[in-house]
Amino acid sequence: MTILASRRHLLGVVLMLAMVGCGPVLTPSPVSPGAPTRIAAVTSAPSLAPARVTATTEVTVPPTEEAAPTATAKPSPEPIPQDTPAIAPRDEEMIRPTAVFEVEDDQALALVNGTLIDGTGADPLPNAAVVIQGGRIVAVGQESEVGIPGPARVIDVQGATMLPGFINAHVHQGFDGQKLAAWAQGGVTTVRDLGAYPTEDLFDRRDAFLKDNQYARLVAAGPLMTVPDGYPINPWGVKALTVTSPEDAASKTGQLLDAGADVIKIALDSGAIFNTDIPVLTAEEAAAIVEVAHRRGRLVSAHVTTTQDLKRALDAGVDDMAHMVTDFLPAHRIQGMLEGDVYWVPTLELWRRVGYFERRAVSNLGRFVEAGGQVALGTDYAGYNAVFDLGMPITEIELMQKAGMTPMQIIVAGTKNAAAVCNLDHELGTLEAGKIADVLIVDGDPLADIHALMQVRMVIHNGVVIRDEGGKD
Repeated sequence: MTILASRRHLLGVVLMLAMVGCGPVLTPSPVSPGAPTRIAAVTSAPSLAPARVTATTEVTVPPTEEAAPTATAKPSPEPIPQDTPAIAPRDEEMIRPTAVFEVEDDQALALVNGTLIDGTGADPLPNAAVVIQGGRIVAVGQESEVGIPGPARVIDVQGATMLPGFINAHVHQGFDGQKLAAWAQGGVTTVRDLGAYPTEDLFDRRDAFLKDNQYARLVAAGPLMTVPDGYPINPWGVKALTVTSPEDAASKTGQLLDAGADVIKIALDSGAIFNTDIPVLTAEEAAAIVEVAHRRGRLVSAHVTTTQDLKRALDAGVDDMAHMVTDFLPAHRIQGMLEGDVYWVPTLELWRRVGYFERRAVSNLGRFVEAGGQVALGTDYAGYNAVFDLGMPITEIELMQKAGMTPMQIIVAGTKNAAAVCNLDHELGTLEAGKIADVLIVDGDPLADIHALMQVRMVIHNGVVIRDEGGKD
């Protein structure tokens, strides 16, 4: 059997497995506010580093927060259509770091006369230079101290700010060339798709996108792992990969990873925001999924919306939380996040688009950050029937600032930390020698005004200039 045939066979198997979990669409109770439509996905992108092994639920919104809408005010979001995946083992050749696309041209490119914000959280460096060759950064520092090869193409950025390419660590509908191109043009050079409509050629499509520098790098999960009639089957009728025992959970996780999933997404939504009870993975099932993923060098993201869900996810040892919880976040749960070294991808734009929970989510994020919590930028793009920012996620960024995050903390969340939850922090997220050359150059100072991130002057992706609004050679 050829590699391609074997791969598609495995995808067909997962497709059938996921379809087993299909359930009827339920209408959420009018007492509970609308929640995001979620997507089950089968995709895959780079898995280049060992997983961080770290250590995840009822809602009572205090009267000081927004009241739940009445039945007449209740929105009726429609679930976004979703594929149902199938899984086939990938040949060893196919398990290569597919997200890395190196440029064959060995001519060096030197960016000079800029202010460097390298994504590590370090102070900005004026009069900086970044030297790129073979798709990677080979030198970075003060221009007077960086050796620039003689035949290099030198671009004077004229005092602009040089940053790492941004990463949106929670999107949907990522298997779309127009959207991937729009993200890249906006300076978001990597996206993590946490749920897509799976087809048998999904990974082949991903690989094709990764070969074209005009598209943002696509990191992707397989279908959401859940239990029969669990989220997102209930309440949205969205297909997912269901498990019925710890052994089944371990087996199906292995199949997803064999098919090429770069991250595993588990659903632990217990239904409180829908004013209903939704079955969730048992502690043993969730732990089995995490154990297999970590043993295979992959991370696990958990869909949570309440502190009850959060506790289950923490207990399972997941690596990041998808969505800020919508009830009060107590100090001991924040401490659990810190002790487990778990990132939060708050998706504040989602709660803005839903129309409820924004105030509580912003408040929770503020206290998490104040306590020293690690935040990665992600919006849940297209995870709800609403218009989200495509390109630089400025709404999410503004809400992060509203929560009390400084511009530097937001930049780190959108670069270094977002790379970490993508399992690519050894390759992306900071402007350091040896890393892939994804560079965003903007006019103005984003530390003085975060909206400067929208003033794109140049975007470099995998060492290739894909947008140039006026760099001076």
